[in-house]
Amino acid sequence: MLGIALLFTAVGSDVRNVSADERREGDVVYLDSEISSVSDDTVNEWAMDAGLIEKAVDAEKICTRMDLVRILWIRNCRPENKAEAMTTKLADVREEDKYAALWAYKNGICAVDAEKRFKPDTEMTHGDVLQTLWFVKGRPAVTEEITGFENLSVSSTYYLAALWAAEQKLLIKDEKTYFDGSEKCRLIDAVRYIYYQYHIRSTFPITRKQFVEACEYVTIEARENGYRYGDSNGIPPTSDGYISCDRLVAKALWDLGYTDQGEGGFYGSDMFGYLLDHGFVQSTDPSDIGYGSIVCTTAGEYGHTFVSVSWDPSSGSIVKYDEGSDSRINSVQPSSEYWSGGDFLCVFNIPDE
Repeated sequence: MLGIALLFTAVGSDVRNVSADERREGDVVYLDSEISSVSDDTVNEWAMDAGLIEKAVDAEKICTRMDLVRILWIRNCRPENKAEAMTTKLADVREEDKYAALWAYKNGICAVDAEKRFKPDTEMTHGDVLQTLWFVKGRPAVTEEITGFENLSVSSTYYLAALWAAEQKLLIKDEKTYFDGSEKCRLIDAVRYIYYQYHIRSTFPITRKQFVEACEYVTIEARENGYRYGDSNGIPPTSDGYISCDRLVAKALWDLGYTDQGEGGFYGSDMFGYLLDHGFVQSTDPSDIGYGSIVCTTAGEYGHTFVSVSWDPSSGSIVKYDEGSDSRINSVQPSSEYWSGGDFLCVFNIPDE
């Protein structure tokens, strides 16, 4: 049973004690490089394979704001708001980083000053990195009932982010290990946070076969009960008689026990965060599309999603479950269609069994 500890120190009063429950046996905890369970080489290899970095990170390099934002932007499928880029100019950002910086600015992940300076070379502390990860997740609420961490000041800028990280079991208490949120964070350590947040899972509760079978059941249910195409607001998702491409995924997962979804399940970009939070592996490489893959494309005004059974890139033949229109809802699935992959955005997979 892992029981690793963390001490946050901050200048000022308003100190309260917070703690985290122990992880299950087999889970992995990261605090700093001296007690890391996963080597720098492993983290570098994973990040390069995932397309987050082009080459191995220098062990001594301190993480800058742009380093972290660029990696998180890639992780979120490289959104490019060309219209926004025409009207919003960030004064000190290189051309190749403009979309990543704009994404961070417009989504409240990083602020700019009055002169629209992004300050991309600002060196990040461990607290800064935790706070940025928390911002990317949409600043989720925390219970504040976590007990055991010492000297975590409510006045520290990363206070809520640290509570969230503890609640997510990224940080675990140990009497021997200290963590200073104001300490400069190496880039390899920032990547390690992302590795543990999105990649490490002790077990995965469902198989690809179970997921595909659940998708088939949802399409049958929708067809036989006369569901219509549209955004569901029901709990469970689709229970109000509306279904769409993303609600197909939401309902299939609900039927498999993923009942922590909000009203109507999830849709669009909300799905990305949900899948990552629940251990699905994201890739921007179309060769990773296979049996049970959740495929996201740029088709249409808001993008499109379907579940793959098989895909032959050479012929363009794709067999899939897809509830993206009334005609699809009324058809027997899986269906076989032509898809070149030209509008491919990213794919989510259940980890290899």
